[in-house]
Amino acid sequence: MSDMDQIKALDSGVADGINAGDATAVAAHYTDDAAIHPPGAGRMDGKEAIQAYWQGGIDAGLSDVVIVATSIDFSGDSSVSVGTLSGKMGEAALTGKYIVVGKKTDGSWKIHHDIWNFDA
Repeated sequence: MSDMDQIKALDSGVADGINAGDATAVAAHYTDDAAIHPPGAGRMDGKEAIQAYWQGGIDAGLSDVVIVATSIDFSGDSSVSVGTLSGKMGEAALTGKYIVVGKKTDGSWKIHHDIWNFDA
């Protein structure tokens, strides 16, 4: 699988994990020392914190998540993806955008930093 395809698979893997209600599967797409930067909250470091965050979202009704990269750039073992996201929180529709920094470790791409926000 090409580097580009691996990065796209990270997006679909995160969305699939959320939509399946499986925060463990979502966290598996992050590096061990990853950080997320969610809207309205402080930085959260490490897979345990990331898994807990996504479990909280799933428990609150996060569903129907779709993540689409609109650009992906590579520099050695790092990548930067920019894209759009959508989903639902209960009955409320969500749309937004994200930037993800990827890191290639042991031949596989993982999410190293993840930041997103929602459109007004």
